[in-house]
Amino acid sequence: MTHRTSTPTHRSVSRIVLPFLIALASCAQVPTSTTSAPPPSGKKITPGPAVVKFPVPAMHTDIYSKTLPNGLIVYVVPRPDLPLISFRIGIRAGSAEDPVGKGGTASLAASLLVRGTKNHDAPSIFRIIDASGGSLSASADRDMTVLSGNSLSSETPTLLSLASEMVSSPTFPPQEFAQKKNNYTASLIDSENHPGPKGANAFFRLLFGHGPYGHPASGTSESLKGITREDLVDFVRSQYRPERSVLVLAGDLTPEEGFRLAQHSLGSWSSSAPAPASSRKATEKLTPGVFLIDKPELEQSTVFYGTPGIARKDPSFYNSLVFNMVLGASNTSTLNRVIRQKMGLVYYIHSGLMAERHPGPFLVNFQTHAPNTKKVLLAMDKVLDQSLASPPSAKDVTAVKDQLIGGFPFLMNTTSKLASLLLVIWKDQLGLAYFTDYPKQVRQVTPESALKAGQALLRGKHFVTVIIGPLKALKKVGVQGVPPPSL
Repeated sequence: MTHRTSTPTHRSVSRIVLPFLIALASCAQVPTSTTSAPPPSGKKITPGPAVVKFPVPAMHTDIYSKTLPNGLIVYVVPRPDLPLISFRIGIRAGSAEDPVGKGGTASLAASLLVRGTKNHDAPSIFRIIDASGGSLSASADRDMTVLSGNSLSSETPTLLSLASEMVSSPTFPPQEFAQKKNNYTASLIDSENHPGPKGANAFFRLLFGHGPYGHPASGTSESLKGITREDLVDFVRSQYRPERSVLVLAGDLTPEEGFRLAQHSLGSWSSSAPAPASSRKATEKLTPGVFLIDKPELEQSTVFYGTPGIARKDPSFYNSLVFNMVLGASNTSTLNRVIRQKMGLVYYIHSGLMAERHPGPFLVNFQTHAPNTKKVLLAMDKVLDQSLASPPSAKDVTAVKDQLIGGFPFLMNTTSKLASLLLVIWKDQLGLAYFTDYPKQVRQVTPESALKAGQALLRGKHFVTVIIGPLKALKKVGVQGVPPPSL
């Protein structure tokens, strides 16, 4: 594959500390309609669409789905084993929606939701949470803001009511905002001095520019400087909306109890602001090439290498997933077996497929003693060439498929994990038939179909290589590149 040997398109090794093992599929199961039982007297629910039931064979339960009149989607998963309930509120308001130049807005806003609402200040919020014996927290990733609650079923109405206030009427107290912003900035300054975060930030910026995934979800120390409290208020007013959100209730409750609780806590949630238009294009022109970041105090080099990949809903996802797992996503993968175990050249080496709501990267990431960097790049190139020249062995493909199918129930073997998984399914718009479709889609992968997906993913593409390490030692062994440009 000679296209990788020229500087502008040299593909570099990138590390996968990225979420790619949650595999989600397209619809295959026909939903079953059921009628919602009437609520107890005095608790009238505004009529809405029919309740729909979906089976979850791996957990021997069902998911009940309904959309409230304000547009909020509600999933209820009865798990009466223990008197516990896990709930999640997911809002399509992640860092992908950060205003351009103000990366970290979504993350900073989420971190302050527990610091004040219209009816409660921070001390009273923490007193309520402590008295419940449960937990309530908020965070934002690339595609979602998430409020997570876990408690005894008797305490869930109290915590969910508090969570409702956080999404509908947060106050972002000025003193809390200033303190949180300062703490975030100090933490980011520290992390940006480390090769992993520094290299990853440069890699994503060069790969995606100002696209949804072009900056870290937490922002950078520089982008945080321009964020004001008013930015958070504006972000929440436009982005936190029931029609862009989902509520998951999993645990010791019936479907009727769940929908009644949802209506009581979040049924009146609304937004008067105009519906937001995304400020970022889903795709941006990448800046290919080999880019060197000098860290003269280091003896190692850390390398990120990759190209834009696919979104989670791409029809080739399962074949691409199996291709990637055989290539470099496990300790028995080809990259690890050849370059780490056999050649002994790296501390670690992984490949990753970050397929989310928008296309993420295919990447390879490794760390090695700086003088070995060129050897590893050449060895990596050879392994990648071979992986695209012929199908993986039937034995390797079968082992990966068995691992995926066998591990599938463990993605949801607790109520909390099942609730979180449902958020991912909703976020990536995969449909609840995922639970029955997943094993079917994995079983259909063959060595030939995995190869075809890998070739579509990597052949003829331009690549970004970011190498962070001691420049003098790198150039001594023939590693050539330029400093990353400001984008």
